[in-house]
Amino acid sequence: MKMKKLTLLVLTLVMGIVLVACGNTPQEKFTKSVEKTSEPADQSTSTIGITIDELPATLKAQQSAAMLEGLTVKMTVANDQKAQKSATTIAVKTAGLVNLDATVDLLVDSKAEKVYFPLSDLYDDKGNLTTLLDQVTSGMFSQIKKDNPDLATKYVELSDLAKDLTDEKAKKEATDTKEVEKATKDLSKKVTKTVTDYFNSLPEDRFKEGDNGELTVKLTKTDVTKLANELVKLADDKDVKADLKVIATSQGVSKSDFDEQYASAVKSAKDSIKDLEDEKDAAITIDATIKPGKNDSIENMKMKVKITDTSDKENPESIAFTMTMKTTDSAKLPKFPEASDVISTTELQKIIEEATASYYKSMYGDSLTDQETDTDVVQ
Repeated sequence: MKMKKLTLLVLTLVMGIVLVACGNTPQEKFTKSVEKTSEPADQSTSTIGITIDELPATLKAQQSAAMLEGLTVKMTVANDQKAQKSATTIAVKTAGLVNLDATVDLLVDSKAEKVYFPLSDLYDDKGNLTTLLDQVTSGMFSQIKKDNPDLATKYVELSDLAKDLTDEKAKKEATDTKEVEKATKDLSKKVTKTVTDYFNSLPEDRFKEGDNGELTVKLTKTDVTKLANELVKLADDKDVKADLKVIATSQGVSKSDFDEQYASAVKSAKDSIKDLEDEKDAAITIDATIKPGKNDSIENMKMKVKITDTSDKENPESIAFTMTMKTTDSAKLPKFPEASDVISTTELQKIIEEATASYYKSMYGDSLTDQETDTDVVQ
């Protein structure tokens, strides 16, 4: 079994449920809470986390995959729709081959079309980001921080970098913000309806309610493939494709490229689902738990996923991970930077280049520069 491919498909499906995700019965309460996710509050804070609980031996043997051992990713997004501002914090920790402990923040001003990264994240030594970067740069990163203490209060404006990485011609095809918002909401409603319709089609006794109000349902490989097939059917809806085109072109994808990429993505999704249906040695379980909050919306969600390859009956292998989500109807945004607090990526690059040159000069004198100059002359 192609464990990576199956894991990617299941993870994508689970993320879809989380991101789209009370009556009298546990089933009605469960589906009503999921349905409420298509009606976001004006202010909200959502925290989504993923933790790798188990890795199969074959993946641990691969250097790139072994880095996932003990991985925990936590993303918190505070969003104020009226102010058109949001703040995202991403925290990553690993306990495997590479020991990583880092936090990154992004501030987005949608109205001004600005994205800011606070350099204070690089000056905060709570994690081990400085240590890792020093290992890569032979200690130069710490020297740059030491020589430029004023950067600790600055923000890098990333919007120009994003523009450089996109096709300017394609950007001209981008639609206005209101069209994108409408397309996003329409798409969310269709996806949410598909998910809730599937949950409503399940036998009522599969849903349980605990004394603390938590609602649970266990999904199997059959559920995963059936729900995935229902979701991929949306690709044949011309309105769904139109909404996705609006969103994609707003991100810089040309309309002609979108049509080609869309067809390829739909085919890839259908092929993956077919592979999963045909894979007789694959076992999948998803234990989904929802705690409804006020107005029946999801307050907490937890999904424990386990994928097992039983092709080797004596040594079956499994990968397991847990996804969590918590939401509140409030958003505490940090102070956004003033113009005097912001530097461009070009300015930051210049500072790094000058600091790098100074660093190597202090270590090697002018010999390195002289060698580079001699090489240029010869060429």
